[in-house]
Amino acid sequence: MRFLALGLLSLFALLGELSAAVRTKVDLVNLTPDVRAGEKALVALRYRCDPHFHIYWKNPGDAGASPTVEWTEKSGTEIGAFIWPGPKLLDQSGVMNFVYENETLILMEVAVPAGKTGAIVLKGKAEWLECDDKGCWPHDTLVELSLKVGPGNAAYKYDPKLYPDLKPSLSAVFRVVGDELQVTPAAKTELSKVWFPERNFITPDATAKQRHDATTLFFNLKEATEKLDAGPVSFVGSDGNGGFVRLVATAAAGATSKGSAEASPPSAHPASSDWQPWSPEAQAKALADGKTVYVDFTARWCATCQVNKRVYKQDDVAKALGQAGVVMMKADWTKKDEVIAHELGKYGRTGIPLNVFLKTGQPPAILSEALTGTEVLAALKAVSSGKAYQAETTTHPFAIWLLLAFGGGVLLNLMPCVFPMIGLKVLGFAKEAGASRSTVVLNGLLYSAGVIVSFLALALLIVGLKSGGSSVGWGFQMQSPGFVLGTCVLMIVLGLSLVGVFEIGVGLGGVAAGEGDGKVATFLSGVLATVVATPCTAPGLGAALGFALDKERSTGETLLFFVVIGLGMALPYLLLSMFPRLAALLPRPGEWMESLKQGMSFPLFAYALYLLWVLNALVEDAAWVRDASLGLALIATACWILGRWGALHRTDVERVVAKAVAGLIFVGTLTYLYATLP
Repeated sequence: MRFLALGLLSLFALLGELSAAVRTKVDLVNLTPDVRAGEKALVALRYRCDPHFHIYWKNPGDAGASPTVEWTEKSGTEIGAFIWPGPKLLDQSGVMNFVYENETLILMEVAVPAGKTGAIVLKGKAEWLECDDKGCWPHDTLVELSLKVGPGNAAYKYDPKLYPDLKPSLSAVFRVVGDELQVTPAAKTELSKVWFPERNFITPDATAKQRHDATTLFFNLKEATEKLDAGPVSFVGSDGNGGFVRLVATAAAGATSKGSAEASPPSAHPASSDWQPWSPEAQAKALADGKTVYVDFTARWCATCQVNKRVYKQDDVAKALGQAGVVMMKADWTKKDEVIAHELGKYGRTGIPLNVFLKTGQPPAILSEALTGTEVLAALKAVSSGKAYQAETTTHPFAIWLLLAFGGGVLLNLMPCVFPMIGLKVLGFAKEAGASRSTVVLNGLLYSAGVIVSFLALALLIVGLKSGGSSVGWGFQMQSPGFVLGTCVLMIVLGLSLVGVFEIGVGLGGVAAGEGDGKVATFLSGVLATVVATPCTAPGLGAALGFALDKERSTGETLLFFVVIGLGMALPYLLLSMFPRLAALLPRPGEWMESLKQGMSFPLFAYALYLLWVLNALVEDAAWVRDASLGLALIATACWILGRWGALHRTDVERVVAKAVAGLIFVGTLTYLYATLP
């Protein structure tokens, strides 16, 4: 037990260290062995990023912030501006950034005064933004470097080929033809595959989609945030020899096409295939210009929102939106932005998804929660013709929606959130294959009752929220970090139990799997299946839920609707329990069950990882997310302790101590995580 205590202390120490981890090391290095008075020396800020992390170029792209340094001591020297190496194009799901990865040196010239002798001390505070595919974190650190005037200074090696400022620039001319910028180098040169604009006179997306022929580069000028004449039209690109070179373009004589060096970029309203970030100001401007606006209120953790996006890729939908000149806006609610939350309230919503067409002088056209291409086209047609639009989900008879609800409930058994639970129930089927018919039927009825009662409880909660003036979305509990964390912990515990780390009998894992002989355990297994089912809705069920959650639905209709969904979800298990011949087709219990039991742990672990990803999207505090990740490791440790020293063959003292230690770690970890939950 002493080794166990030491191990736990180490884990807690590691937790404290990692919560403040910085994933980029930054220091100040010298590049000049012989520092002479009256001349310039080179120094550099050295950035060393952990794998999968990056920092930003002087033009960061779609997002990000460039590194900076604020000097507090220079020993009478003058330090020049950053000399940047060439960047890399990073595409993160359509977000285009210009970045550095691994090790990067950003150079600076230090002008040493004439007659200077002795030591030169440089001190400053370096600030940078480090990012990976999950988020970004600002950091700063104090940097310091001591040099002596004269030879013998230690010098770090660098590759001057990477720095366009240290090489002669190439010249070019440009023309603006329509919405296109055409750049032609003055002398024949090998054209780089990617030329990075040093200012935002073209967008990062246009940078990624640039093209060229044998002599000319072509860029789309749409959505640019800076005018061409606001500064040099210059690019940085590969020189074909492993380095970078600058290309500086000037306006061609007599360029008279639409747009010019003095012209502003075209309208900021994108084509239908493009999206721009939503804001109240951008929406108001587009509406004031007489445009039709489409707003997609979405979030990374919203499963239905992600399914909906397939509609925008349909050819007929994209063509119709483009021909109508619709301004496409994305309101990203991943971080629970208060401005977007306030906007949702204007439509009577407290959750997402929400998709709406807007046009000045017309009521909003609010679409169903689960989109179809047909509905988007119908809503667009109504808005374009000045007619009010009513979502299709309120135009069919109630009986049709009940059928959709029943079918959607059946399909829930195939959804990723529910499938692991089905695997657990298969174990129960196998165990019951040799039981009496009355036992099998009773368990089937109890499981079905658990499912139906759970859906009824959700319905009552929704009715309560609606009665308070709110409109809620299906899977709304997945918008709660506390609920997501709890479900993640549950999946980890169940998985460890299945794989044999510990046995919980008729405890939590037994309840989930329907293990134990208790009627309560069987009932609660249906409850658990419902809890994990709600964020994973089939498209048909999502559309039906949009109808059921409408604030115009009566309480009786809402309750009946959710009961029917529960019946559909419970039907497969109920049929197997009600008809003995179907149950008799199941294989007899045997050693294969242990293998199946252990194999069923992996879907649970996979779902736990997905929930951790969702949690990362919901919580802005990266340190807390790291705490949560390590907290899951501590919870797994508690389960291991319980299984290792709490087994029946251990002495009474060992079992009592193991349960106390495991309980302390488990409860203490959860208490800390929930107490610090942002």
